[in-house]
Amino acid sequence: MKANRLSGLLLFLILIATAFRLSARAAEPSYNGKPLSEWLLILKIGQTSAGERVEEADAKEAIRQMGTNAIPTLLHILGATDRNKWWVLSRLKSRGFREMYHNQNVPTDDLQDTGVEAFGLLGTNAIPAIPKINKLFGDWETCSPAARVLAGLGPEGVAALTNGLASKTDVIRGVTLWAIGEKSSMDSNTVARIMIASLKDPDVGNRDEAIRCLGGKDPVVVIPVLLPLLEDNKNYSYESVARAMSSYGAAAKVAVPKLLSLFTNAVVQKDRGAAKGQCLELMWALKGIDTEAAAQAEAFLANSGPLGANYGFTTTLLPNGKTLIAGGTLQTTIPTKKDYVFSSADLFDPVTRKWTKTGEMNVARYGHTATLQPDGKILVTGGYNLNGVGRQSALTSTELYNPTIGTWTVVTNK
Repeated sequence: MKANRLSGLLLFLILIATAFRLSARAAEPSYNGKPLSEWLLILKIGQTSAGERVEEADAKEAIRQMGTNAIPTLLHILGATDRNKWWVLSRLKSRGFREMYHNQNVPTDDLQDTGVEAFGLLGTNAIPAIPKINKLFGDWETCSPAARVLAGLGPEGVAALTNGLASKTDVIRGVTLWAIGEKSSMDSNTVARIMIASLKDPDVGNRDEAIRCLGGKDPVVVIPVLLPLLEDNKNYSYESVARAMSSYGAAAKVAVPKLLSLFTNAVVQKDRGAAKGQCLELMWALKGIDTEAAAQAEAFLANSGPLGANYGFTTTLLPNGKTLIAGGTLQTTIPTKKDYVFSSADLFDPVTRKWTKTGEMNVARYGHTATLQPDGKILVTGGYNLNGVGRQSALTSTELYNPTIGTWTVVTNK
């Protein structure tokens, strides 16, 4: 008897849940016989759940025609997270849409993006939704799609968006800066003022975002603000500052002496991997500001030993624990310079973390092979040199490195 009551109660709960789900789906608006989620599917893949091809323009027009009726469903989609995605999808009528996003390989971000695009199609019809979108904006899991929607809703949406600058959550402040800088309709001077104020943000990532968004703004206002930041490597990433400076071209020449100083310091540091990354950013900036200065930096790099080559060198671990770096090429993008090919060789000591020069190869080469011999010597074979600007010539010569005396001996010139 008790079991029958439990079975009846369970059946009742299932019926209630089913009725609730069906009523929720029934609330989804339709246009020309297709529910909103079906039009969203067409917007995404160009066909219906049944495989019927439909023009994207038709889907856009259908969403516009649904207007404010589409807002409740789009808010659910915009608020989808990894935790509630299945519930959000269960409320939608389109089988194809549900199946597409039930796939675990499709990130929730893609579902949110669909909501962002649809809100964009509603235009000013979406303004009544600002209070609820603003609520999603206050949640770190949904702040990014909500910020994009707010940025596109004119002065009212942007006003709500700027509230994120006062958030106690680093992620929300960062998303706000990105949305203001990249997506909003704010005038350039207002954006610049906001970004300059955000250079004091406690989060280093947000400070970098503010620096990035300052790129391309009024150079008279921004360059004097950015220049001192190159001196403060504790609070600011000089790579980010250099990249922003490069957006001003020749107008940022005042920064060249400091950029060259940072470049040379990066070249001679112990950490080869970090040095290469920093040199790449600084060289990119110098090329954007002053080609002659970039050529000067590149010449310094070419004569710097282990950092000179950026391609085609060999790395060989010696029996004594040191590493031999030999040859390679430095590929330049400066029109007045040709690529460098090196005969230089350097030794890295993992104990002292220092590089020291050793004897040079008899032939400059890159793309060669280096083979450790049983007696501890290194046999280098083949590779390429450059015969004239950009003309590659194959090498067949072989030479042997003796780590005991640090010299190279030609084995064959063939």
